[in-house]
Amino acid sequence: MMRHRLSRTVRRQRGLTLIELLVALGLGLVVVVIAATALLLGQQGYRAVDTTTQLRDRERFATDLLGRVIIQAGYQDLGAANLALRSTATLLGIDPEPDIYGWNNAVYATPDDLILSESTKIVNGNRPGACSVNDTSCKNGSDVLVIRYQGVSSPTNASKADDTMINCRGEGEAGLPTGDLNDRAVSVFHVTRDTSGEPSLSCSYYKFATSGSQWIASTPLIEGVESFQVLYGTDGVSPNLAPSASAAQDTVAERWLRADELTVAGNAAGTRENWRRVRAVRIGLVLRGAAGSAQQSATATLSPLGSMYASTSDTGSSLAVAADGRLRLQSTFTVHLRNDLRLR
Repeated sequence: MMRHRLSRTVRRQRGLTLIELLVALGLGLVVVVIAATALLLGQQGYRAVDTTTQLRDRERFATDLLGRVIIQAGYQDLGAANLALRSTATLLGIDPEPDIYGWNNAVYATPDDLILSESTKIVNGNRPGACSVNDTSCKNGSDVLVIRYQGVSSPTNASKADDTMINCRGEGEAGLPTGDLNDRAVSVFHVTRDTSGEPSLSCSYYKFATSGSQWIASTPLIEGVESFQVLYGTDGVSPNLAPSASAAQDTVAERWLRADELTVAGNAAGTRENWRRVRAVRIGLVLRGAAGSAQQSATATLSPLGSMYASTSDTGSSLAVAADGRLRLQSTFTVHLRNDLRLR
């Protein structure tokens, strides 16, 4: 009897069968896969949220900086020691550089001097040929924007700025070093591509110094700006034609034009006059995050300036991007110029 009970106890304590073990392993693997998938999705979601926050921060910085510098266009410090007024230039028969200028679908190159309206270093449409890579980090149709204005000096030191007027790097600009209107502060916004392949909104400006004035090399400001598009709200301008001197101006933007449409072939004076009729600036940006920051990868066509301004004649107003897994943000805003840019 004792042996019979022991035999039954031994039978009850047998291990798992092969089928039971396989089922247990299968269930365990299912749990592991579900947990790993949930972890991966959580990481992707966190990465997307983090990238979105970064892109929003960059957008705010770009909007604030561009808006502040653009609105300075044409500023004249009426209390400055070296005062140069546009109205005086008219009386003297001087045709100074316009307070706002630009190029369409162009790559920036350091100019030879401050007379940018006659520069051959930067020309409309030179971006495709100047890009060494065939992707949207360079061949993106980005534009070049130039802003001029008079700085303001410290009341105790004329060679130092009081920081009320800034350049594109956020540094204060001192007053005119001479009475020449072409010596006003000048800031240039454009897109460059760094050695890692990332595009950035960059800045260059002219630094006046007693030891030797010079153009400061381009400095990246905001990483990931894949497209920088600019349109100009003009008053009494017909594309590629010199404006009539008798044409009425009401200082209200009535037509949005590209930079190349303000150029009058063979007529530098007519080109400068067209630029003096700019009343507003419309900016379109596309900012991108790192590869893999988006939860899904798909090709897309973006309109930095808005769909109603997308045109086959304006390279970059429609930007086709690859399915590279990057999160992207579009931003569009308009800056109405505060100062009258006319020579009067």
